[in-house]
Amino acid sequence: MADSTRPRPQKRRRPALACEQCRARKVRCDRASPCSTCLRTDSPGCTYTSQLPPGSGGGGRPVALASQVTPRSSDPTSSAIFQPPSATIAPGKAQASGLVLSPSSPDGPAFALTPSASSTLASSAAVIASLELRVKQLEKQVQLSQQLGAEQAEPPDEITPDPRETEKNFVPLRIRGTMSKTRFFGHSHWSSGANMIPLKALIQLMDRAQHEKTSKIYAGFQKCKVLARHIKKQRIPHLSALGIGQNVPDRPVVDHLVDGYFRTFETIYRVLHIPSFRTEYERYWLEPKATSLSFVILMQLCMAVGACFHDDKHSLRVQATGWIYEARLWLLTSSEKSQLSLVGLQILCLLQLAKQTTGLAGDLTWISAGSLLRAAMAMGLQHDPENLVRMPPLRAELRRRLWVTILEINLQASLDAGALPLISPHDFGTRPPQNLNEEELSGETTEHLASATGITSYTQTSAQIALFQSFTTRLAIVNHVNQSKPPEYEDTLQISADLITSARTLMQQLHAHPRDEQGIYGVSNFQLRFLEMTMNRYLLALHLPWWKKAPTVHYYSRKAGVEAARSLAALHNIGPNPSPSLTDFDRLLVCGAGPFRSTPVNACLTLTLEYIRLKEEEQNNKGMTTTVASARETAELHAIFDWQTEWWARRIRAGETNIKSYAFGQVFDSLMEALEANLGPEEAMALVTEQAISRIEECYEMLKETAGGVGIDVENVPVEGQQEPLDDELLEVDPMDYSFLDDLEWNESIAGLNTFDLLFK
Repeated sequence: MADSTRPRPQKRRRPALACEQCRARKVRCDRASPCSTCLRTDSPGCTYTSQLPPGSGGGGRPVALASQVTPRSSDPTSSAIFQPPSATIAPGKAQASGLVLSPSSPDGPAFALTPSASSTLASSAAVIASLELRVKQLEKQVQLSQQLGAEQAEPPDEITPDPRETEKNFVPLRIRGTMSKTRFFGHSHWSSGANMIPLKALIQLMDRAQHEKTSKIYAGFQKCKVLARHIKKQRIPHLSALGIGQNVPDRPVVDHLVDGYFRTFETIYRVLHIPSFRTEYERYWLEPKATSLSFVILMQLCMAVGACFHDDKHSLRVQATGWIYEARLWLLTSSEKSQLSLVGLQILCLLQLAKQTTGLAGDLTWISAGSLLRAAMAMGLQHDPENLVRMPPLRAELRRRLWVTILEINLQASLDAGALPLISPHDFGTRPPQNLNEEELSGETTEHLASATGITSYTQTSAQIALFQSFTTRLAIVNHVNQSKPPEYEDTLQISADLITSARTLMQQLHAHPRDEQGIYGVSNFQLRFLEMTMNRYLLALHLPWWKKAPTVHYYSRKAGVEAARSLAALHNIGPNPSPSLTDFDRLLVCGAGPFRSTPVNACLTLTLEYIRLKEEEQNNKGMTTTVASARETAELHAIFDWQTEWWARRIRAGETNIKSYAFGQVFDSLMEALEANLGPEEAMALVTEQAISRIEECYEMLKETAGGVGIDVENVPVEGQQEPLDDELLEVDPMDYSFLDDLEWNESIAGLNTFDLLFK
């Protein structure tokens, strides 16, 4: 019989190595602090019962319990030992002090001290040491928790995340834009406004033009399309005919074209140093063959831009296209390193502007603008010249001017394409150009110029400086509208307020200066209208997407967008007998491409949507008298639509080959006429069809005049099915072909519908 008074031998338990959370889940623990499992499952904490935290000096080894370091005794208290997680006393100190931890009462401290035969002083020192160690452990856990919450820290490098978890957490980006053929357009592209207009009649006509080959509309469109393709092909020069400097006209014509560039774009986008250019220009006419090819390219690109302002019909479009192709040839044949110079950047900037004024890939400049931006950054233009090597003031100011010009070209191209600018204000530190006239920068002196960044007095750089003051706000608009993540409306309102303030400041500064039609001694009307158009374009792009979502909820965006569109329409409606500078701006809108073609279209589409909203509100308020303000607004919209149609006809006479916008304008005029005359659905559609056929025939006659100007024998142009296949790769892609409507069909019956429901619902 065993002695009952003999103490029962205690079982030696293996100390726990895993954290409490992993032990509860019964999963493997890597014993980190915190462990990878707790990080992956977002557990609130990762605690260890009886071991020092990793990295605290214990090397992750378990600490002996108090019962293991205290001499065994028959004292009942020795078998009721309690060690909380906070007890981290080293084995040596526990044996020396004989410290034993026992449970405390609910109202007492977290644990109580039971002194043994050792001295009270030793016990107190051990307790203090344990408390200090526990505090350090808690501080470390709090700090780690804060880092996890703020930075969402990744698992340790030695822990490979589960690929299935990565796939589970992947969230695809929401598509916010329009896909047309091989191109994608963001919300700032003009097609966003076109997609908002619910014109069933237009969709029906487009569908008929695409599919009903027996209809007169289809036949008319095909005739125009075939002739337009031959016109565009005739404008492209043969490679064998290209020769740099071999197609320069007589000096009077060149003088006129170069002056046209300097009084327009050079007053806003500072690219050249005018005195230096004039000196080299005179040297060219004295001995043309001795002039460098790079200057000849510069001069010809200035001529290509100036050709847009030569006359109302852009009669030098073919020659301007040839000068652009010669610039492309120079870029291909010269070494890439030689292009990384100020002259190389000037050529690339002028090439961007020439494409937009000539209509040669004017809608694809975002791609080449990105290359231009990177070439400038490769030359260090994003850094202020004062932080680089010592250089003459003329060279330093040219670098600042070119950098601002390149930023503006890249931002405008991003707005037009509905794409991101791919640059932020944190990516550059170049100061704005100084407000200096050209004469103050002549020579290669190394003396430091006095800072003159203010614009209290007018110089030839004042317009560029004034526009650049709003660059950060306009950059935020393009990123805000075209980002993949849906924007917040509160941010839209804040950016809108900033832009309106910047625009008001810009126009006040410019109106405070004297007037000069050449833009040399004062502000020209071309500068005022160009900059006002620029600011209103950004305001319209900012508010138009919200209008589509909820016009009643986002009523402010509706009104802001309409006012911006009205301002753009007023800028484009020049009126009779304009002054010379107004003629420059008018010719830019008639003969230019890119933003100078899409901006009036976008403004008209916005006002078209407003007209539909007004008519819808009138229909919803049947029996109520139309207000005077509403009637006046409708009459103003009628006048704008009439001018828009005439503006597009002028573009076709000036060499435009796309007739669909002109046809669209006439169709909408017919829709309004039918609606105002209270015609029935069938009568309305008959009127629309008749007007469409008539306008298409009118467009064909205008295209025949253009074809005769480029040497095409219209009588020998083969009809559909007989013409030779044209190489589409050689022709310019036209993003205004409304191809996003190709997949839409209109199959509803018109029975039981009123005219408004038929045309707009």
